[in-house]
Amino acid sequence: MKASILVIGDELLGGRCRDTNSGWLCRCCSSLGVEVVEIRSGPDDADWISRAISDMAEACDLLLVTGGLGPTPDDLTREGLSRFLSDPLLLDDEAMSWLESFFADANLEMGSTQSRLAMRPSTARCFRNHVGTAPAILSEHDGTAIWLLPGPPVELRDAWERHVCVWLAERGVSDQPVKPVTIRCFGLIEASMEERLGSLVSRSNKPLAGTRISGGEFHLHLEPCGVDQSAMDDCVARARQMLHPYDFGQGSETLASVVGELLRARGERLSTAESCTSGLISSAMVDIPGSSEWFCGGWVVYSNQMKQSCLGVPEDLIDSVGAVSREVVESLAKNAIASSGSQWSIAVSGIAGPDGGTPQKPVGTVWIACHGPGMECQRRFRFRGDRAIVRQRATAASLQLLRWCLDGEDPMTPMSWDAC
Repeated sequence: MKASILVIGDELLGGRCRDTNSGWLCRCCSSLGVEVVEIRSGPDDADWISRAISDMAEACDLLLVTGGLGPTPDDLTREGLSRFLSDPLLLDDEAMSWLESFFADANLEMGSTQSRLAMRPSTARCFRNHVGTAPAILSEHDGTAIWLLPGPPVELRDAWERHVCVWLAERGVSDQPVKPVTIRCFGLIEASMEERLGSLVSRSNKPLAGTRISGGEFHLHLEPCGVDQSAMDDCVARARQMLHPYDFGQGSETLASVVGELLRARGERLSTAESCTSGLISSAMVDIPGSSEWFCGGWVVYSNQMKQSCLGVPEDLIDSVGAVSREVVESLAKNAIASSGSQWSIAVSGIAGPDGGTPQKPVGTVWIACHGPGMECQRRFRFRGDRAIVRQRATAASLQLLRWCLDGEDPMTPMSWDAC
C-alpha cells in the first residue's frame, strides 16, 4: 500500500507552528509496511486543497490529510474535499450528537459555528473524536481512501489508533513483523560512508537503504520493503561490516549508552576532564539511566588556573606547550584517574572559536586523551564549523575513542577530522 500525507495550515507556511504530524504519521505507516510516497503542505484555501487532493490521490492508495477541520472560517479542509468530490456538504446528525454531548459534559456553551464540525460530504463517513471536537472523515474515491484527520497532535494520534488502524487492519494491513533498522555511526563524513557502502545504497535494492547526517552522526536507515526477517538480518549484518568500526549502535542507542554498557560489563568507571567541551561529555554520560554505576564524575577546567589547581597540570607545562596540546590533555587524563579512582578517563582541550586561533593552532583544533588500563591515547583533531559544532563533534569523537578502547578496536583508526 502506498500513502501520501497532506498537511494543511497557514500557520505552518508562515512559520508560526512546526509540522510534527507528518513525521509521526510516516513512522506509523512505516511500522505497518505502508510506503509513504509524498508529503505536501498547503494553505487554508478550499480550491488549493481540492487541487492537491486531486493530484495526490492519483499516486496513492491512502491519502492522510491533517488540519483545517476546526469551526473557524479559515478551516476549509471539508470544503476542499467537497469540491474535489463534487459532493455537497451535509450535516451528520450522529456527529452533531457527539458534539452536543462533548459540550454538555464539559459544561460549555456550544456556539453556532460549532455545527460546522459535523459537516461532511454526503458520500463520506464521520468518526467520533474522543479527545476533542472535530470528527475524522473518510471518503473512498476511485480506489483511494481519503482520511481527513484533526490537526492537534493528541487528537490526530487518537483518531489514528481508534479509527485508521482499525480500518487498515480490516484490509489486511497490521503491525509489520519485519521492522526497519537505523544503524548509527560516527567518525567519517557522509561521502566516505557512502563510498564504503557501495551498491548497498542502490535505490533498486530491498531492503531500501537511505542515509542522512544528524548531529554529526551518519545514519543508515534500512526499510524492509517486503523482505523477510532473514533477508533483513543479512542486510543489517552486511551493512555493519561495511561500516565497521565507525558503527556504534542501532535505533535509539547513543555513543554514551553504548560506552556505559561496555563500562558496566567490565565493572569499570569513567571520569572526565573537560575544557572546550565544558561538561558536554559528562552531561551525555548522566543522561543515561543508571550511569552512577560506571561514571564517577568530572572536572570542567576551562581556565589554565583551574587546570593547575584542580588537576595539578604544571604551570610551566602550560607555559611551554600551551593548554591545547598533547602534553596537557595527557596530564589531565592521568590526574583525573588519580583523583577520582576511576579506571578510565577522557580529557579534552581545544579552541572552539570563533576567536583564539593561531596559524599553528587554528580554530577547531582539539586535543583528546583517552586513558585506561594499559592504554594511553592522545589525538589531535581539526573540526570545521561554528562553536557549537566544534564542541559537539569533540564530544562525539571523545566517546568514540573511548568506545574503541573498551571494545578492543584501534583507537588511532582514522577519522575525517584528523589533524596532520
